[in-house]
Amino acid sequence: MTEIRAWDKHYTKAKSVLTYPDENLVRMIKTYLTGRTRKEVESLCSIDLGCGTGRHLKFLSECGIQNIIGLDTSMNSLKICKELYPYNLVRADNKSLPFRDSSFDLAISWGSLHYCTKDLLYEQISEIYRVMKNGSRFFGTLRSGMDTYLKKGRHIGNDTWITDIEDLKNSVVSFYNEKELKLALRIFSGFEYGIIERTILGDINKRISHWIFRAEK
Repeated sequence: MTEIRAWDKHYTKAKSVLTYPDENLVRMIKTYLTGRTRKEVESLCSIDLGCGTGRHLKFLSECGIQNIIGLDTSMNSLKICKELYPYNLVRADNKSLPFRDSSFDLAISWGSLHYCTKDLLYEQISEIYRVMKNGSRFFGTLRSGMDTYLKKGRHIGNDTWITDIEDLKNSVVSFYNEKELKLALRIFSGFEYGIIERTILGDINKRISHWIFRAEK
């Protein structure tokens, strides 16, 4: 409940309303859709797990996908999303997804999977895998252990922190090395990954670092 309250507070701030999709995800999705007919794209079933205020739901729609679901634990994020976009929204947790097995062709979890302790990550990955169709794709990110921006607050072990960054205060954040990333994705038939990093404008000592990956069931 503490974690949900932290995110509900986050989504009361104007800067939390993101409207543009991440350019790295745009490239990955565009590549995935290349070669498909318009009818094939329209028929894809997609879900954004941790959809926030809906920026990637909008992008999926602009790509021509018609079956789109946004999921988040924060009621405030979903309220904003509902005001902005006409998509199907569900309030739920990744550890217990309210969907049948093999429901989705495309799953996204962008900037959200690392906001929990590491043991819970594997529960989430297993649930996401369960609701994906055979041959489907999963696109996501995990916070890298090279990140220095969110490693502030109280370290509770295993490179997991309760951050005191004001914007996300009291949120649990876990940071992953390459071996842990591979372990998390081992359930998939195949996966590829890389690193995306940037510094804070005006302070190059603060590094935001994410693993970026795509996986196939």
